[in-house]
Amino acid sequence: MRQAIVGLAIVVLAGACGAAPEDFNADAVGAASTAASTELTSTTAPSLLVEQVPLVVIAETGGCYMLGPNCSTTLVMSDGTFGVFRNDPADVIAVPTTLDDAEYTGSVDIQAFSQAVAASDFDELRSVLGPGECRGCVDGIDYQVRFFTEAGPEDLASVDYEFDSDLELFTELNGVIQAAAGAGTLEMLPRGS
Repeated sequence: MRQAIVGLAIVVLAGACGAAPEDFNADAVGAASTAASTELTSTTAPSLLVEQVPLVVIAETGGCYMLGPNCSTTLVMSDGTFGVFRNDPADVIAVPTTLDDAEYTGSVDIQAFSQAVAASDFDELRSVLGPGECRGCVDGIDYQVRFFTEAGPEDLASVDYEFDSDLELFTELNGVIQAAAGAGTLEMLPRGS
């Protein structure tokens, strides 16, 4: 009987020794892994360390050239500041290097717009958008837009694709365009300027 009790005690201790360290290690590793992944995946940084980068460039084309070089390019930065520049007709989608040379500047609430850009699958978007129209052909203004995403720049032109205002991306884009227009206007230059 005594041998049975000793044998049972040895089996229980061996089982406990085998199970407890595994469970303990799994918990410890899981907790350490969670703590490490929380530290590594955090995107929060002190605002002084966050570099502001271009979020979108919106270039007018078409009818705004009728009276001369009066189309504008709007550069919107990731902090919501923007500048409006006169287009270089040779490359209307050129990205200005600084807002310092802007003809006028402003700021827009950028959070919803930047979220809409980040959430957009541009390949899918192109497959579902209707055909665009040439507003410049009837004295209107067309847009070429370059969105800066984590995967790289994405270009859309209103002559190629319908900028469907039922989609959040284009609703937010229109808000940015209106904010830029509300901040000022380019001085009209005649032809040959």
